[in-house]
Amino acid sequence: MFKIISYSIDYYVDGKLYGSVKLPEPDRKIMGYSGRQTKIQPTNLKLKKLIKAGTTVTTECVPVCGKLLGTQKQKFAILQQSRSFYNK
Repeated sequence: MFKIISYSIDYYVDGKLYGSVKLPEPDRKIMGYSGRQTKIQPTNLKLKKLIKAGTTVTTECVPVCGKLLGTQKQKFAILQQSRSFYNK
């Protein structure tokens, strides 16, 4: 329903977000929390904070979504359904 612009790899150290890197294509099949991978960082990586080589990092790939696709009627229906849980 949304146009995917790119993908983002988020880097976590000890559960804290250290930054992210944008990619044009995903580096894994499973996205989001389910697709988290833990690895040892081979080189220094400068994001919001410096991640030193040898640090254990957890990475998560998430799609960066843009424009909602469809006709005006379809868009309103999607938005209305997204709020139906709260309107009970």
